[in-house]
Amino acid sequence: MTKHRICLLPTERAELLAKVQKGKASAKAIQKAQVLLASDEAVERQSQTHIALTYHLSTRSIERIRKDFCERGMAVFQPKPRQPRSDKKLTGEVEAHVVAIACSEPPAGESRWKLQAIADRLVALQVVDSLSHTSVATVLKKMS
Repeated sequence: MTKHRICLLPTERAELLAKVQKGKASAKAIQKAQVLLASDEAVERQSQTHIALTYHLSTRSIERIRKDFCERGMAVFQPKPRQPRSDKKLTGEVEAHVVAIACSEPPAGESRWKLQAIADRLVALQVVDSLSHTSVATVLKKMS
């Protein structure tokens, strides 16, 4: 059973037909248009399995295309806007602390700073809640 039902308006149907017939769009865009045209309930709707077999897609891909169309409309053919990550731990301040620690004297008994020791030191100084040694390596690689 289909959760997302597609009922195309005449203008949307004409736009999708033009996209398929011109063949100037990307292959993925043409394939999406074909799936949406085949899913249209205003005309004769085909089964999800039949559409998947016809266009060499999985039934999950058909569901995803239908869901995306129900949520975004004809904007499915434009790329989704990307939002910057707000959960990044490595800010400029943290990077500065990493470099400062790496340039300071290593701990007693060590000849140099280990990546995990730098990460542990940042946590001890309460600069960050947690930090992996690979993140420290990334910062140091970027700075050198």
